[in-house]
This record gives sequence, structure tokens and C-alpha cells, in this order.
Amino acid sequence: MSHPLAFANQSIYHARILLNGWRALAEQASEPAEQLALAFAPPARNQLLDGYGWLLLAACRITQVPSAPPHSVDDLPTLPTGLVRPAEVDACAALERDGWVATLKQPITRASLSTRPGQLASDVSGIELRHFEAWLHQLEDLAGLVADAVDES
Repeated sequence: MSHPLAFANQSIYHARILLNGWRALAEQASEPAEQLALAFAPPARNQLLDGYGWLLLAACRITQVPSAPPHSVDDLPTLPTGLVRPAEVDACAALERDGWVATLKQPITRASLSTRPGQLASDVSGIELRHFEAWLHQLEDLAGLVADAVDES
């Protein structure tokens, strides 16, 4: 396994830990849903974006890894002369324009996690735990596709 794939898997694992903690506390209902979202959403988002960036590097077969992963196709290092950008990276660019990655990359603000007036405190609008869980599953699927492509090359 390449270093970027290993780092991607570690980020995915850490995101899963954060989301499991968020879910456990939400089920206890001991803290307001908005406060849990404010506490867990930013670090979970960072882990998911890091995992995504490591997958981008792995897809490009980059072995000299930077200290931090890119969070966008546009931030990838230039490929050596004669190499073309892999199809997986082009698919990721499309996801960044209009897909789940585009939504994940949106800044997290108090407004995106706030409760709407007239609704229960558990009815959080905007970004919720279920969104992060869906993004985690999509990132895991992407990791499988990238790992398969790397194995075949």
C-alpha cells in the first residue's frame, strides 16, 4: 500500500471515530444537538477532507507526500512530463464542482448548523450528522476505487 493510501485510510478511520462519538452523544440526548454539531462537525470535516486529499495523491501515484494533503484537485502537484492525470482524478474534479465533495468543502458556520425557529432542538437544519455519515461512506467507496486503480497499475 502506498503512503498516501495508508494516510487516507488513517483519516477515514479517525473520521469514523469522531462520527461514532457524535452519534453516541446524540443518542444520549444529554447535550443540545447544535452544540454537538459545533463540536464534532469541524474536526470530522477536516478528517474527511484530509482523507480525500490523500486519495487524490494516491490516484496520481505520488509517493513523495507533503506534510498535509491537498483538499482539491487544483492543489495537486504538477505531474511529471509525459504522465496524464488519471481518470479517477478527473472524476474527483467533477465531484468538487457539483457533487458530495463540493458540499463537504463548504465552510461550516453556526448558521449551517443552527436550529430553525419553531422546531425541536434535535431538528438541526443544514449540515447534520447524517450528512457526515453519508460523506464517510462515499469517501470509503472512493478509497476502494483508488486502491483498485493503484493495484492495477
